[in-house]
Amino acid sequence: MNLPVKTFPAVTRLPDKPRTDKPALKHQLRQLGLSLYARVSPAGAARLVNRQFFRPSRLPMPSRYEYLLDEADSHTQLHHVSNTIPVYSWGEGPTVLGVHGWSGAGIQFGAYVKPLVAAGYRVVLFDAPGHGRAQGSQTDLFEMAEVVRRVGLGSGPVQAILAHSLGAVAAARALTRGLGAEYLVLLAPPSDLSSVVNGLGARLGIPAGVLRDHRQLMEARFGEDLWNQLSLPQLAPGLPGNGLVVYDSDDQHVPPAQSERVRTAWSGAAVFQTRGLGHHRLLWHPDVVDAVTTHIKASS
Repeated sequence: MNLPVKTFPAVTRLPDKPRTDKPALKHQLRQLGLSLYARVSPAGAARLVNRQFFRPSRLPMPSRYEYLLDEADSHTQLHHVSNTIPVYSWGEGPTVLGVHGWSGAGIQFGAYVKPLVAAGYRVVLFDAPGHGRAQGSQTDLFEMAEVVRRVGLGSGPVQAILAHSLGAVAAARALTRGLGAEYLVLLAPPSDLSSVVNGLGARLGIPAGVLRDHRQLMEARFGEDLWNQLSLPQLAPGLPGNGLVVYDSDDQHVPPAQSERVRTAWSGAAVFQTRGLGHHRLLWHPDVVDAVTTHIKASS
């Protein structure tokens, strides 16, 4: 089922006066430094990229929803390996589990808490290792998937999972490793980790040889089959029979074509396409929240 495409005005912000774009300048300097290093030591540059790849950035949590953490009905901790993972919940009823993306945090789903609680659900959010308020400085999708599985199994029967970006891959793997759920919502899902790696290489201007060596280091660590193990089209047969894929045609982080490939491979999924929201506004825009809540309610 294809829902009508919803179009929203793009958000623009004009500076009062010309200013230096510090993030862009920092990005350019990083590209230059990596290119120079790759000329001197391609292997060393690949090891550097490989180390940084598993270190998420702790982006600022959305302040508009932080108050919800203090109002949570339950705040527990999951001990995973050597890290403590915070787990929050609100409401009573069937569980809806939120799975954030890379460098994100559970509270990014703050806009969904009150609508889902009002609809009779218990909302469970957590921060993966190295994210939000969780301990740790590095992680990977295999570990994130295991944390998703453990949080879900410890939260009672899961009615639905709501996952964003790379969190969609982690959630899908958890669902094929013993976690059950009746319904799955994927917001801006990439098709697979391989595409994410290639996209990152293109955005950062990583030399082709360095990117190739980085991929080989990943294969040496996780096995050559990791690309299939972390591919949503490959995982699709193990996903719930009903679900929803939401993506925006103006997404600059995950190409819309990747999300469409996920929807095509997952025969049980409906699609809700938007225009003008980009990658992150899907997390809080009222129309998306309403659509997702409605679909989750219909799945019960």
